[in-house]
Amino acid sequence: MSEEGVLSAAESLRRTGLQKRGYVYVNLDDCWQDPLGRDATGRLQADPQRFPSGMHGLSKTLHERGFKFGVYTDRGRRTCAGREGSQGFETLDAQTFAEWGVDFVKEDNCRSLSGPNNKSELFAQFALFRDALNKTGTPIFFSVCGGGDQLPFSNLTYYASDERGGKKLANSWRITSDVTGSWTLRFAYKVDASLREYAGPGGFNDPDMLLGSSPGAARRLGPHQSRTQFSLWAILMAPMLLGADVRQLTPFDLETYSNEEVLKVSQDSFAQQGSLLTVKGSTSLWGRPLVDGAWAVLFLNEGWFWKRKVTCSKRCWSKMSFKRNSTVHLQDLWSQWLPHSDIGVGQDLVFEVEAGRSRMLRVTQLAPVIV
Repeated sequence: MSEEGVLSAAESLRRTGLQKRGYVYVNLDDCWQDPLGRDATGRLQADPQRFPSGMHGLSKTLHERGFKFGVYTDRGRRTCAGREGSQGFETLDAQTFAEWGVDFVKEDNCRSLSGPNNKSELFAQFALFRDALNKTGTPIFFSVCGGGDQLPFSNLTYYASDERGGKKLANSWRITSDVTGSWTLRFAYKVDASLREYAGPGGFNDPDMLLGSSPGAARRLGPHQSRTQFSLWAILMAPMLLGADVRQLTPFDLETYSNEEVLKVSQDSFAQQGSLLTVKGSTSLWGRPLVDGAWAVLFLNEGWFWKRKVTCSKRCWSKMSFKRNSTVHLQDLWSQWLPHSDIGVGQDLVFEVEAGRSRMLRVTQLAPVIV
């Protein structure tokens, strides 16, 4: 991580058109801090070798180029990688970030006094930083990450459901440990399926970052699986944080992250998280209601080897808010061929989906024809 690398990534977002698609936050994770610690006044400072302009200088440059700037800290005395954490310095660190022009703060969960899952301690410490950020008077997106120091497949739903959590605590909150590959990806979205009621405008369940299929990243998925994750994250109204190296995106991944129709679903102003509609074996249907009364629907085949038929039958239709015996229009959001574009509500809607892939539709109620 370095100033040069950050500005190079920002330039890649601009050059590829992703900035215009809405990818405007450029966020640093762990290890931006000076390994020698805080300065003489107790303030956090950047690694001077890697960030010669300092955080305020880097923030100013990014803002001049139309981006927002994000930084990382931890509720413990040390971060996950052993750099300076914010415990005991919440007020000072929040003020420092505000003075730097920071727009996004991720606070992690490592190196705490009594472990990562002591609810009384963790909610109290995260709330200290929330309150400190609010007191600055500067609008800063606050992202709580309970994933630090967690074992794989850790269920963190209490960050959403506890009366001290959710939108009272932050703008987004991690609901599982890190997504590192196929199995942890499946675990994350299945956990998120039960948390729809806790998300809404200004507060989002966070099932972790998007894993691309491009080279240059330690954690990757296959191309079609990464596209399925992107589609499903749009259904789940999850934060769209790119975990791929944007300087080395393949044409396939760039096409994935540039899909305007799927991004419209992600950013839909109705701001209601989608949910799991039906499950049958290794196939499932996911849906999200949209502001114009349409629904985004994902046909998913989780199988490893075989093509499967994924069917929206009467039970699936009953979960969506369409009038019975009416007609809906189908739009494939990945421009795949459709055997028919209009269908009656309640009729079986069947797609054969390859193993590990999905199909995503926008389903829109058609006005009745008056003769």
